[in-house]
Amino acid sequence: METPEFVTDQARLEAHCRRWRRAGRLAFDTEFIRDDTYEARLCLVQVASDEQVVLLDPAAGLDLRPFWELVSDPEVTIVVHAGKEDFEVCLNATGQPPRNVFDVQIAAGFAGLGYPLSLARLMNLALHRRLAKAQTLTDWLRRPLTAEQLRYAVEDVVYLPTLHAELAGRLEESGRSSWAREEFACFEDPAFYRPPPAQRLFKLKGARGLDGLGLAVLERLLEWRDEWARKHNRPTRALIRDDVLVGIARRRPHRASDLQVLRGFPQARKSRIVREILEIIRQTERLPKTRWPEPCETRQEAPMTRAALDVLAGFARAICCAEGVAYDLLGGTQRLRELLDYLGHDRRQRPQLLTGWREVFLGRRLVDLLHGRSSLQLAGWPDELRLTVVDHPPAGGAEP
Repeated sequence: METPEFVTDQARLEAHCRRWRRAGRLAFDTEFIRDDTYEARLCLVQVASDEQVVLLDPAAGLDLRPFWELVSDPEVTIVVHAGKEDFEVCLNATGQPPRNVFDVQIAAGFAGLGYPLSLARLMNLALHRRLAKAQTLTDWLRRPLTAEQLRYAVEDVVYLPTLHAELAGRLEESGRSSWAREEFACFEDPAFYRPPPAQRLFKLKGARGLDGLGLAVLERLLEWRDEWARKHNRPTRALIRDDVLVGIARRRPHRASDLQVLRGFPQARKSRIVREILEIIRQTERLPKTRWPEPCETRQEAPMTRAALDVLAGFARAICCAEGVAYDLLGGTQRLRELLDYLGHDRRQRPQLLTGWREVFLGRRLVDLLHGRSSLQLAGWPDELRLTVVDHPPAGGAEP
């Protein structure tokens, strides 16, 4: 394991940034703490190039803007492993997302290795190397860093350039480079990091049972909680938990006493907090119904619809297994439901399985299967099990 350069000097940082820009590629990772803050407290930035590993120390007072501007440069390839949280730090620092990303975790899903894989597992599968990951929960703000922490920090990035070269070669050989780039593009959308409250509503447990007004109240409460957390730099849970927020949206109380008896809501003892919640409820109740979110539709799924979903899921998994694309990259059963809704005219928006690489790889085959233009044959049980797709000629065009 090579000895990294530990950078605490601004001039040295900027010299490295110039060198990385000329090289056109860098790999990086971060260590941060966000146990008791809204924004992550950046503790360390590890950067790997083909020549060396450099550790940037934010605790030394470095201005990291030159580095983050480099991450946002479309002319520089930025290699990461599961980089969403690392890029969120960049977005917060500069207001700019990354522009030219290669995420080795996503790439592995297109290269027949699986998704999502930890870095240690990916290293073992792709490069046959083992990593010693034991410092995840250590105090990264403490100085000096221990020898074990330094080793961990270096291992997080030192092999990423090699992984990039290996996986990029596999993607090019299989013709899937453009598929991977389509997935990498999500990192360039600021909404990917902090989607607006309207997009987060149904991710909260219990929100699917709310009516339109309840959802409108919940959306306003989420905005209010986010603003409070950002202003005070505290976790959102420090103000009010998700389940309590959903409970308030369901009951929509009008008296302080109704809030003060809620379990798990100690902030209800603060009169200002209570007044703000009650005012949000009153204001939202005055909104016209046209501005309420649409409630989650309660579906009574027919038995054959459930069977069709199971068949499509089994077909998709078999195709993914046979062709070396991770099933989890497709988006799961919900994406299959969206496809059925679209084909059944219950959904106007084109489903994800009929866009981009998903349509090319699988979506069209699913449509053919549903419309009877192909069928499945299962054979070879148990030792050589295989699922074969049999195409059928169109009606009236059967071969003689």
